[in-house]
Amino acid sequence: MQFQYKIYAALIASFILLMLSLILSYKNLQTNNKVLNYLNKDQITLTYFTNKLNYDLKKNQSVILQYILLKKELSSDSLSKTFQDIDESLNALDTFVHTHQLPQTFTKLFSKIKKRITSYKIVEKSIMTALQEHDEEDLHDAIIGFNSVIEKFSQDTEVLTDLANSLLYNQIIALEKNNKESSVILLFSFITAFILIIIAIFKFNQLHHNLRLQLNRAQEAESDLKRIQDKLLDYNENLEREIDAKTQELYKKIYTHPISHLPNRNKLLEDASSYEFTRMALLNIDRFQSFNDVYGEKTGNVALKLTADFLTQAISELPVRLYHIGGDEFVIVCIDKSNDDNQVFIDAINTILNEYKKHIFKYQGKTFQFMMSCGITFTGKNKMLAYADMALKDAKKKNLQLAIFHKDKSLEKKYKNDIECHKKLLSALKRGTIYSYFQPIVPIQDTSKPRKYESLVRMEDDDGKIIPPFNFINVAKANRIYYKITKAVLKNTLETIEHYHIPCSLNFSLTDIQNVKTMQYFFSILNDFTYNELLTIELLETEDFQDYKGVYEFCVKVRTYGVKIALDDFGAGYSNFSHILNLPVDFIKIDASLISNIDKNSSSRLMVETIVALAKRLNVQTVAEFVSSEEILQIVKEVGVDYAQGFHLGRPLRIEEYVKD
Repeated sequence: MQFQYKIYAALIASFILLMLSLILSYKNLQTNNKVLNYLNKDQITLTYFTNKLNYDLKKNQSVILQYILLKKELSSDSLSKTFQDIDESLNALDTFVHTHQLPQTFTKLFSKIKKRITSYKIVEKSIMTALQEHDEEDLHDAIIGFNSVIEKFSQDTEVLTDLANSLLYNQIIALEKNNKESSVILLFSFITAFILIIIAIFKFNQLHHNLRLQLNRAQEAESDLKRIQDKLLDYNENLEREIDAKTQELYKKIYTHPISHLPNRNKLLEDASSYEFTRMALLNIDRFQSFNDVYGEKTGNVALKLTADFLTQAISELPVRLYHIGGDEFVIVCIDKSNDDNQVFIDAINTILNEYKKHIFKYQGKTFQFMMSCGITFTGKNKMLAYADMALKDAKKKNLQLAIFHKDKSLEKKYKNDIECHKKLLSALKRGTIYSYFQPIVPIQDTSKPRKYESLVRMEDDDGKIIPPFNFINVAKANRIYYKITKAVLKNTLETIEHYHIPCSLNFSLTDIQNVKTMQYFFSILNDFTYNELLTIELLETEDFQDYKGVYEFCVKVRTYGVKIALDDFGAGYSNFSHILNLPVDFIKIDASLISNIDKNSSSRLMVETIVALAKRLNVQTVAEFVSSEEILQIVKEVGVDYAQGFHLGRPLRIEEYVKD
């Protein structure tokens, strides 16, 4: 931009110079015209009048001299004629002098000439008079005066002519000087303007060159921009495709189960807010975790995919939707309001369950068969999934294929109680109000043996109420905080043993043995505990012992610390008898179902006698649970049971109620 301004400035300057030179040339031209005009007119006129005056005077002089020489009488007519010419020339010259600005020397000289002409006329008259009177003396004097006047007059006219010529010369000199100045100025102006124009042309060429370069660059930039735009368009299209692909992929991740590719829980919850479900069935594969453990997760995923394919085919002609909400759980919902017959939906689900039970799945040369349990609900709107889950758990608990949720059932209340219980458990664990109550285990054969105590867990809620374990143990297991309760009971029991030096027992389940954190905590305490021989571990849920390896290794390791092992609820199932033969135990606690009616049922007594006889053969001591009366106490004593435990002998209480410091 500055470059263009410089060019414009050079052009403007050259234009101004040219205009100035033209103006000056014009002014000089005007001056020269005046000079020429003067030369052409005024100077010629002046010269003419001066020369004419001089001529007329010479003519008059010649006429007078002629008459003087001839001594003739002068004719007044001839003299008046010459004088008239002299007067005309003098008047013409006088008029010129008064109408033009002439040098002062010229005007003074002209005034002197006018006076001399007057003198000249007087002398002429004297000559004329002398000639007429033939007076030689006067004539001689007149001639002397005439000659003197003529001489001076000639000198004056010559000077006047010289002055006129001098004026002419000065004008010519001024004209030449003016012409030279005008030529120099004009030449300088034109040279300067020419240089400026050349510079401007050069700059314009340079600007044109730069503009052409810039234009080429602009064209190249435009080409590059077009290429970039094309690339951006391609990139944008690729990006849009990639975004679409990522969106679909994200949608798939958010709303599709990765194994079955069916709509997942998120999609179910979203659809639940968009549609009004009228019926819902929650399906769960029975014992699928065991299948996963045996055959591995990969085969388990294949089984889930095959199950999803089976269910997709099974509902293909039904007005329902299928979801895989996670793990081995599937949901079938109905949004058809035209059919209000719930039984049709139940029959359809039952048919699917029965066909699934009969279906044989094949994978890598192996065949599999599964069963499903189902919970159905027709109510709940925003709680349908929760209600269906309640019904499913009810079906599993009752070993049914299908259960239906009804408002009049206590399922919802039970689950509300479980939620409230979970909150209380968390609060109690935080406050440290998980306590142990102790129930006496009394020796009834050898009364010299020390009394033992079983540590039984209790929870104190925020109101100070003591809650028994059957109200919160299952909730703790369901919410995966059971191990925290085990730690609290273990801590309470060991502190009691250490403080009172009394033998105590506490319950360990298969869940405890399989929990790594619990076992690490347990054995770390035993390493520092000095009263291990006073501790007995009672194994619960022995019906769940399928693989003896982990349980056996636990029992062997515990006994190296001096801790004793007891089998709880012995006699509740036939598998208990194999446990006593395969596990290193010190005590068996006979199940309450055999002891509670031993005084009325001979079969129960026979079973207890058999257990006692087997225990004695294996050198294992026995404990009778649920001794609630003196009659039962006497019978178990008669059949040879070593220890008795029950309300008749003592209820679970604080240890301070039984043992004093």
